[in-house]
Amino acid sequence: MIRLAEHEWAAVNAPVFQRLRWIKQLAMTNLVYPGAVHTRFEHSIGTRHVAGRLCERLGLEPEECEIVCAAALLHDVGHGPFSHVSEQVIDELAGVHGVHEAVSAWLIRNDKDIRAALGGELAEAAAALVALEGPRSAARDIVSGPTDADKLDYLLRDSYFAGVKYGEYDLGRIIDSARIIGPNDASSQLGFDADGLWAVEGLLMARHHMHRQVYGHKTRIATDIMTTRALRLGIVEEVLDPAAYRVATKDRKPAVDEDFIRGYVQQTDALVLHRLCGAPEGPVRDLAERLRDRRLLRQTELLRLNERRQDLGAPRFAELIDADETGPAVIADMEEQIAKEIGVPAHLVAIYVDARTNPTFRNPDAQIRPKDVMIQRGDQPPQLLQYESEVFRQEILGEDQVWVHLYTPDLEEPDRDRARKELWSTLSGQ
Repeated sequence: MIRLAEHEWAAVNAPVFQRLRWIKQLAMTNLVYPGAVHTRFEHSIGTRHVAGRLCERLGLEPEECEIVCAAALLHDVGHGPFSHVSEQVIDELAGVHGVHEAVSAWLIRNDKDIRAALGGELAEAAAALVALEGPRSAARDIVSGPTDADKLDYLLRDSYFAGVKYGEYDLGRIIDSARIIGPNDASSQLGFDADGLWAVEGLLMARHHMHRQVYGHKTRIATDIMTTRALRLGIVEEVLDPAAYRVATKDRKPAVDEDFIRGYVQQTDALVLHRLCGAPEGPVRDLAERLRDRRLLRQTELLRLNERRQDLGAPRFAELIDADETGPAVIADMEEQIAKEIGVPAHLVAIYVDARTNPTFRNPDAQIRPKDVMIQRGDQPPQLLQYESEVFRQEILGEDQVWVHLYTPDLEEPDRDRARKELWSTLSGQ
């Protein structure tokens, strides 16, 4: 049973919050795990509930708890259709990161219904936490940090609705062992007592396994690729309202304004898919109808690049995994070559480069980072999880593994074999 304060109920009843009922938490993951049709609406309420429990455990002052709970409740109010999938497209179009967080903070500050519900002072303070303004603190870590209330909710919720066990961990023990690291410092953070170390290990492994088995499932990846392509093309061809997806920038950050918000908050999963399916005949409509009818791209090949590094050569290897503008251009050329070789439209061939992070790896020379988890034994100085954990101990090191997925329509075996050979040919630059 989750209980909300009167002002929180008023915020939940705001139209921009009710819109979250029509934004699925995991985009089109239900095409793999049929039960995964839960939404950002219930996740947001769950996140607020977990945040409240953490505030109580840490003994935060009532005024601070009120701010944290409001921020946790509204942290996802700025999500676009298909959650992180459309966010990827909007970020790319603007050349920035974090548009959905910027939209959430703007709505908390400026949406008339939310501001009326919270009051101006609480709205400003909650928006500041969501936008990560000011110094790091345990309160901010509850809203956005390595073990925040968001993760604590979505792992269990996503696992439950997907019908898998990968995301399960001991939430009660995590909360019970939570503590403030550096309570008297200029910046504090959320950490854990050493007695809760095994529960924290379980949480981090649950997150890793969910990313590998659910969020990174090969068919889920196919749906993400198809959705992002349909969105990009739909915006360019104005099947979708370009103004709802192109945000202004300032100082390399999203500059959200009322004109952008007006179109953005009208976008929902069903509306966008309907408009994409109604596009003129061409790639946009083809991709959307394939998603609607579950005629998805298939994983035709999966290569581990690390094992072929010598064959590729160091410059080519770096070029393929480059995160800046070079990588996508190289990949697009390769996709076009493969499509031509197997005789299918270019929009139906996709190469996905996946750098899989070793969950136990941390550069021993790195400074303490925002995503680091701290463990404290009594009054002793806090230590990094990697120095306290048997599972994540610093000696267990290894480089990230880079995998290349090739997606095509369903092909007969001779064409599948040709596609595989052409993939390697294009990868090696032959």
